[in-house]
Amino acid sequence: MPHRPMRGMLAGGNPDMAKSDNRKRGEAPEVPRWSNEVVGAILICAGLIAFLSVISYTPRDLPSTGLMEAFAEPTPPGEPTHNFIGIVGAFLGFAQVSLFGAAGYIVPVALIWFGVAKLVFDARLWPRTMLGFTVLTLSGAAFMHALGGHADDFTGPGGVTGYLLAHFIFLKLIGKVGSLILLGGTYLVALILITGQRPISFLKGCAAIVSGWIAAFRERRELTNLETAKEELRAAERERERERRRKERETGKVPPTAPAVTPETPPNSQQELPLRETPAPQIFDASQRRIEAPKPGDKPFERKSASHLSLSTAGFEDYDLPGFDLLDALPEEEAPEANRDELLATQRTIVETLRAFGIEVTPGDITRGPTITRYEIYPSTGLRVSRISQLEADLARATCAERINILAPIPGKDTVGIELANSQKVSVPLRELLQDPEFRSAKKKIPLALGKDVYGKTVIGDLAAMPHLLVAGATGSGKSVCINSIIASMLFKFGPDELRFIMVDPKVVEMQMYNKLPHLVVPVVTDPKKVVAALKWVVNEMEKRYRVFAKTGVRNFDSFNNRVRPEKTETPAEETEQDTPPWNADEEVDMESIESIAAALESGELGPEADEDELPIEEDKIPDRYPYIVVLIDELADLMQTAPADVEMCIARIAQKARAAGIHLIIATQTPRADVVTGIIKANIPCRIAFQVSSQLDSRVILDTKGADKLVGKGDMLYLPPGSAKLERSQGAFVSDEEVERLVDHCAAQAEPNFEVDIQRSIDNGGDDDDGEEDISAADEELIMRCIEVARQEQKCSTSLLQRRLRLGYTRAARMVDILEARGVVGPGDGAKPREVYLK
Repeated sequence: MPHRPMRGMLAGGNPDMAKSDNRKRGEAPEVPRWSNEVVGAILICAGLIAFLSVISYTPRDLPSTGLMEAFAEPTPPGEPTHNFIGIVGAFLGFAQVSLFGAAGYIVPVALIWFGVAKLVFDARLWPRTMLGFTVLTLSGAAFMHALGGHADDFTGPGGVTGYLLAHFIFLKLIGKVGSLILLGGTYLVALILITGQRPISFLKGCAAIVSGWIAAFRERRELTNLETAKEELRAAERERERERRRKERETGKVPPTAPAVTPETPPNSQQELPLRETPAPQIFDASQRRIEAPKPGDKPFERKSASHLSLSTAGFEDYDLPGFDLLDALPEEEAPEANRDELLATQRTIVETLRAFGIEVTPGDITRGPTITRYEIYPSTGLRVSRISQLEADLARATCAERINILAPIPGKDTVGIELANSQKVSVPLRELLQDPEFRSAKKKIPLALGKDVYGKTVIGDLAAMPHLLVAGATGSGKSVCINSIIASMLFKFGPDELRFIMVDPKVVEMQMYNKLPHLVVPVVTDPKKVVAALKWVVNEMEKRYRVFAKTGVRNFDSFNNRVRPEKTETPAEETEQDTPPWNADEEVDMESIESIAAALESGELGPEADEDELPIEEDKIPDRYPYIVVLIDELADLMQTAPADVEMCIARIAQKARAAGIHLIIATQTPRADVVTGIIKANIPCRIAFQVSSQLDSRVILDTKGADKLVGKGDMLYLPPGSAKLERSQGAFVSDEEVERLVDHCAAQAEPNFEVDIQRSIDNGGDDDDGEEDISAADEELIMRCIEVARQEQKCSTSLLQRRLRLGYTRAARMVDILEARGVVGPGDGAKPREVYLK
């Protein structure tokens, strides 16, 4: 039976009555909560007083003097007041009963209702809700008067109001029967609008509960009959065995050690033993939803206050994480229940078909999932499961199945599974997965809502543990929806200062809606020629993070963010020392030392220094925290056609080393060929998701095994979790484009996109074919400026000079010399002579 949010019920069924907590910038601030608490407490107290007054009202408590003499009843002298609220309660009860009669009980209930809505749920009292209670009270009073038949006085069960409405309006116009029908219908409609409960849904829920009880009773009865039949068979077998032994003792014969072979029973190369004892089969319907609806404004995660000082992520202190109300509400109609008779008939067909081919099996459990139904069978002892797998086409013909897949055996179980597609498939909304406690588990650092398996268990991945993901499938199989679900899962947990995206969309149209996200490092990269530059920037960022980790003495991303940060106390002397360059411009060059070092290098006695990729990281440039970086590539095939070597090299470097740096990679492709998903890429991305493909060859490229070609499409997928060789079949999460747009609009309203200018410049330069210069990061540019300063001071430049003055490795110093030559700072090389410097 469907449950509606309690907050919506208290708000009169109006979702706008309870304002969402996800208030965008620019909206007027809400009324302070303490005022709602005061109003709610006053309304609850007033409602309780009115309720106690009317339930304990009696005319004997009224004073028998003045205006009340006509309504009061005589009481013995000295008798105490019966009303719980005293004389004031007697007057209040008299007012409610006189005005509305039996409907006067609605007034205190309404006051308590409004008070609870204000005090507990911080709701607003909309005029429509108050009007609904007014209509409910008036229609109830008039109905009671028309039902009681008091046509000439106002002391009946409807009070003064009921008398005036029923006697002078309804009874005169449409008579008693018409008045009862109209007023009763008005009362029910007002009650439905206020409570938000639908009587038809309530009756359906009751009918479903009763049907469930009846089905459970029948199942228990069938299990009992099955156990009784088995016990009778075992008893008969024991009796036959005793009779056989008795006859053997009487005749003195010894039973043969092997069964005799007769012409009626031809010999078989594989002797099958009798069926073993198996548990009674059960039917599980895992397609039903068991998640309760959240309250309006609830969120999967709460915002944590943290200051991240990398990639321009400061300034998001007021960022508000999205809530469940941005996604469509779960359908009130339950998924179609499994037809027990139909499932059992299909199972009998499978068993009889296998028996027709000489394979004896025992039926097992039946599990109905969102997309497929898995029928388990127990093979007889000594039967090769490969014989069942060979009959896949025959089973598909016998069951008239759209697609069939045989798991021989089911991983982790001693049964063989036969999976058939359901005639009615059930979608798995993303909201259902986000509400699952597994998604909010603290064990998952970057939770990804992927789908629901055949047993009804939610499939929640952890990108931090994967640490990279490959998603592949044919066109229309659900790959793009899966990518949107993955992005939405991360947006519900992380703000722009906790996680950043680099999105690559060669198809241009798939990810354009995400250009407004403040999480993006750069706008969505759509030019395949510029993708290599973006990936090279990620590689440089990874290397920079590792150097920072080495400088701070930590091993990985989590250790760096959770490290103990010492307080920085800088003195003027230290500041002066930091501002002093590592070389002295006035220092005289020792030419004899230079010549001796050069001679040692030429003779081989002194080798080049160790290669250092970057300059030492200064303490004041180490950020407080680093955010996660997630690189999403929507179509790998287009990139592999443009620059296969560079793309494969960058992806391999990121996949090999980026895990400990908090950088993760998600690759999607609809062309899973061997030249697209190469062996190097597959070796470094062990976690894969495969949707429906056209051939077993494509399935083996993705999963290294067949199976993806047997999927039925529309989100049906095979998931290979990290650290496991067991494939999990599940139905992927569904999120509509409208839900994604609402989610992106919410995130964009919290903060403006803050793209990194230097990264964008590097990507733009890397995508220009006319620009032959290498990608140069910000650290490289700083090093080039220092090299220019050294060359200007010395009026000569060489690799060995830069090695000594700037403490560089040979490869690094030679690269700097080449860059200076390309920029026209130094002249070309002339053997062992230093290069000419053009700057004065």
